[in-house]
Amino acid sequence: MKVNYRSLFLWTLPMAVAFGFEYFFAAFRNYNIQNFIENIVFLVCILIFISFFKATRFEVAVSKLSYFIFIFCLTIETAFFYLFSTFFSSSSIFIVLETNPAEAFEFLDLYVDYTLIMFMGVELLFLLIFLLKPYQRLFTISFKIKSIYKIISLIILILGLKLSVLIIANFPFQVLKGTISYMYEVQKFSDLNLDKPFGSLKEVDFKGDTTPHTFVLIIGESTARKQMGIYDFESQTTPRLTKRKEELLIYRDVISSQAHTIPSLQEALIFKDEETQTESTIVQLMNQAGFKTFWLSNQMPIGIYETLLTKLSKASDKYVYTNTTRWSFVTPFDEVLLPHLDEALKDPATHKFIVIHLLATHSNYGLRYPKEFDVFKTEPSTAFPSEESFKVINEYHNSIFYVDFILDQIIEKTKSKDEKSYVLYFSDHGEEVYVDKNFKGHNDSDIPTKSMYEIPFFAWTSEEFDSSYTFDFDPERPYVLDDLMHSLSDFSQINFLKFDSSKSIFSKDFQPKPRIIGNKIDYDEYFKE
Repeated sequence: MKVNYRSLFLWTLPMAVAFGFEYFFAAFRNYNIQNFIENIVFLVCILIFISFFKATRFEVAVSKLSYFIFIFCLTIETAFFYLFSTFFSSSSIFIVLETNPAEAFEFLDLYVDYTLIMFMGVELLFLLIFLLKPYQRLFTISFKIKSIYKIISLIILILGLKLSVLIIANFPFQVLKGTISYMYEVQKFSDLNLDKPFGSLKEVDFKGDTTPHTFVLIIGESTARKQMGIYDFESQTTPRLTKRKEELLIYRDVISSQAHTIPSLQEALIFKDEETQTESTIVQLMNQAGFKTFWLSNQMPIGIYETLLTKLSKASDKYVYTNTTRWSFVTPFDEVLLPHLDEALKDPATHKFIVIHLLATHSNYGLRYPKEFDVFKTEPSTAFPSEESFKVINEYHNSIFYVDFILDQIIEKTKSKDEKSYVLYFSDHGEEVYVDKNFKGHNDSDIPTKSMYEIPFFAWTSEEFDSSYTFDFDPERPYVLDDLMHSLSDFSQINFLKFDSSKSIFSKDFQPKPRIIGNKIDYDEYFKE
């Protein structure tokens, strides 16, 4: 193999610049080294591919196109990692395809800085150099082997990328995979009308007055009630909410109907009319009641467990997704939603309904909070002591400590509006973290525990709201989340034809019912002391 080092230098320098930029300016970690190795293998594949055109009139054109693609991929994946500390994914494709020009300009104004512009300018410079006459025959590395061996080499390299999982860092692969995933997930729920502004609810009527109303619904993630200070936990994991305790309606016996996000929220947020065999969502209810609706989420928009909620959220007047990262990787902290909340609160609409879907305390817990919230470090109390359980429990408590901060911020921002307002918070399900079982997570397929179902459920209301509307508060009501549509419509002063006040936790007509969870288990019987 004959090597022209000038050509090799011009091929590898952009890759070295990208790696150096990530090292000095981004949240550098092992993934970046894996990405660098993947880029080297990707470059070798490109060079082998170009060698098939050696001594033909297509060689220069193929070299130019390949160099452009290589530089483009390097630039985009490095810029994306700089901005979001993750790789491109199907959720990234969703956000790109669902973003209108106005939102794109807002994004550029918010995120793009001079450091990133400098990096992209340097990478563009390589393309400009390549277009100069002296460098038009850039690829001059000779592979003096038969074409069959080149093909075998390409197959081995690509299989190596796949089997080593390095291919996850490859930008073209992620774009192709993400586009296919996006199309598949969108098609999978295309027959559902959950993304339409109006559902099939009849006689929807907002009973409130014409003064401004702002209702905020916060959906938490994997947060166990008994590990929150506001529920008298031994460690003060929620100091800010505890200070507000007198302002809150704290319900002490609410459970989720399922131990996993999608089935739980599917039952909580969607009203099924058995008589007409139709489904309507909470967002559609609020739309029909005359509210401007917002959905702000730090969950992934596309994936096997996410797409149904994304379909539901698209019924909103405005929906925002800030997370494109798998949960096991570093994800944006939930505070990224706060500027979007500020924008929603400033919206001139008289009546607003804002859903905020947090990533909250989803595992991996240690990745869910900034370092300044790393406050629990001593040996925690648990019936299952070990170095692993101590570490996980402390990380879980730190993530709750951060959720406490986020909830306090949301309440304070809503309170400052001086309108008829409420902030209603609940978690989609609970989490077992070495309390009832030597286990972390919420897998109820083996032996379910109370911690997987017991959830926080509380509300803050403004003085203006309290002076105008009445509701019945009993903190000990045994409630299950699958009746949320009735409770939320009641709390929001909204009527619809099939509304049942006996299913509203805020109504004096409330009637307890058997609380069926998971695989048709009666919660109260199963966990009877």
